Amino acid sequence: MRTQRRSQRVGIVSVMLAVVMLAGVPASVASAASGSDGWHPQARTAARYGDHLIDLARGWEGAGACVVWPDKLDMPECFDTEAEMNRRIAELESELAPASVGVSGRTAATSGSSCASYLRLYDGTWYTGAVLYLRGRWQWFNLADYGFDQRTSSYRIGACSAWFADWRNGGGSWYPTSLTEAYDQASTMLSGWNNDVSSVYIT
Repeated sequence: MRTQRRSQRVGIVSVMLAVVMLAGVPASVASAASGSDGWHPQARTAARYGDHLIDLARGWEGAGACVVWPDKLDMPECFDTEAEMNRRIAELESELAPASVGVSGRTAATSGSSCASYLRLYDGTWYTGAVLYLRGRWQWFNLADYGFDQRTSSYRIGACSAWFADWRNGGGSWYPTSLTEAYDQASTMLSGWNNDVSSVYIT
């Protein structure tokens, strides 16, 4: 009799554990489907343009210039012209903390005084057409996230060198790094590279 009751209890406990485990599956699957950090994919491509938000991956909706600066902006900002974007960049640069003086009296460089790690990509030759301004060191920028995949026809590089790749996350072939060093610029791309850059890295 005791043996029968004991086996019944074991069976009930097993069923309860199975139900609990199955109940947790949908939540974990949903979390994985929405991304490891819980963000919806579209949230990564939103940008401010005037008084509303646009989805850069779907189109710029008439904007002519966009700035992507993760260290300063919570999302990209877009403007009608490059001149308007330049004024906004000047505002952001003026907010950077100045060099601070340490206890020894020596000036300590801050992140704001490090090399100006910007990169300007233009979708027209001779620095014309829409322009994407990227700023942020030691990371790959996938241009599809900003509606600029395979659109680069000319570029200007700031005080830090850059790498161009023809696939996402630095994959595939690389544009010659000897042509993308600090302060390099090109009014046209090398043969075979016009409208072929998919990701960039700023060193």
